[in-house]
Amino acid sequence: MESALSPEPHFVVIPWLATSHMIPIVDIACFLAAHGAAVTVVTTPANAQLVQSRVDSAGDQGTSRITVTTIPFPAAEAGLPEGCERVDHLPSPDMVPSFFDAAMQFGDAVAQHCRLMSPRRPSCLVAGISHSWAHVLARELGAPCFIFHGFCAFSLLCCEYLNTHKPHDAVSSPDELFDVPILPPFRCRLTRRQLPLQFLPSCPVEDRMREFREFELAVDGILVNSFEELERDSATRLAAVTGKKVFAVGPVSLSRSPTVDDPRASSDDAKRCMAWLDAKKGRSVLYVSFGSAGRMPPAQLMQLGMALVSCPWPVLWIIKGAGSLPDDVKEWLRENTDADGVADSQCLAVRGWAPQVAILSHGAVGGFVTHCGWGSTLESIAAGVPMAAWPFTAEQFINEKLIVDVLGIGVSIGVTKPTGGPLTGGGGEEKAEVGMEQVKRALNSLMDGGIEGEERVKKVQELKAKAHAALEKDGSSYMNLEKLIRSAV
Repeated sequence: MESALSPEPHFVVIPWLATSHMIPIVDIACFLAAHGAAVTVVTTPANAQLVQSRVDSAGDQGTSRITVTTIPFPAAEAGLPEGCERVDHLPSPDMVPSFFDAAMQFGDAVAQHCRLMSPRRPSCLVAGISHSWAHVLARELGAPCFIFHGFCAFSLLCCEYLNTHKPHDAVSSPDELFDVPILPPFRCRLTRRQLPLQFLPSCPVEDRMREFREFELAVDGILVNSFEELERDSATRLAAVTGKKVFAVGPVSLSRSPTVDDPRASSDDAKRCMAWLDAKKGRSVLYVSFGSAGRMPPAQLMQLGMALVSCPWPVLWIIKGAGSLPDDVKEWLRENTDADGVADSQCLAVRGWAPQVAILSHGAVGGFVTHCGWGSTLESIAAGVPMAAWPFTAEQFINEKLIVDVLGIGVSIGVTKPTGGPLTGGGGEEKAEVGMEQVKRALNSLMDGGIEGEERVKKVQELKAKAHAALEKDGSSYMNLEKLIRSAV
């Protein structure tokens, strides 16, 4: 699907240093290369293998048109452990401010590298949201600068409304609902504690968040890992309220076959997952995962676990941070779940990484319990799998509204407050907010929801077809990639 555009533009892509951001923005880089652009991806030594593996698995366009450049990250100078070069690898949330300081110093080194690029200087910069220095560099180079948040257009539209109108300032309680009327006729209601980090009164990096907002206002455009048919005119509305170009260029998870989604797909854990799924009936399995950084407090994990092991469907449960759980919880998991992948076991618990795209694409999977991170949400849509929404933090409560109320492709677990995340400690409150019976009711609605359940399946299958069509020649995301490249010529 190579483009005939000329002259060939040179995109410099600078991923933010978090796994959930890095994977989709590198996949966007691969799309740009497939459409005829030259691309340089700038990363750090500890992240180079992940970036290079994504590029290598993209095929000929990756190896021939994409250069991965590694620039040292000043972790030790900022007081971070050596090799700590991703937010999701920080040993403590107290280190987040130091990490941002290191990222600013990293920006100085990236700028110096870009100034010396020869013979082809950058014709466009694409930077992750927290690289707030990127637009200054782009102006110096005389190149446009585009921002990649990792959010969907619907969530970004909500954030614009919150920034402009500040409805959350008028409520007296953190649990009082207020309206965010950005996509009529659908009603979006949130509480203060459900807002993204930058809108919380106790934001631990408030000064940085102001810098990020200034970055948002200064850039030339916004890249979104989504497709126009999904979000009910959100991208068009976002362009109108921001005055920026908005390019929906996804779903990026469809940039490669699920079987080559990650080099780790050949690991023993991955093979065990796929072999276990192969032994299950179609649409019978409940898949449970809360992203690369999702950690539940032990009391809440136990309530979820008791619901999962007592439900009638086979369960594939990914548990992050299992090694740090209390001994009694570890013992319960050993006694009540299977870690070996026995074909006829009811609950396979994986303590670590699993090939999510391949799992969601497997015909045995009938439902997905998710934290509503946008990457996971879009992967589920692209695979045609309905969801049970359990938002943790960031913009995930807003994504839940899109999944459940706007698109009608999921059910709500009923979580009303953050469970935790990398910037809030991930531990959350010791007391479980959601009990076993509440979880079981939501799972039953997802997996055996009668006519309503079948309607959810029908809707998500229709969106799956539209997702694939968006990336075909003349599809909406295909054409947006062409327009993006033209904007950099």
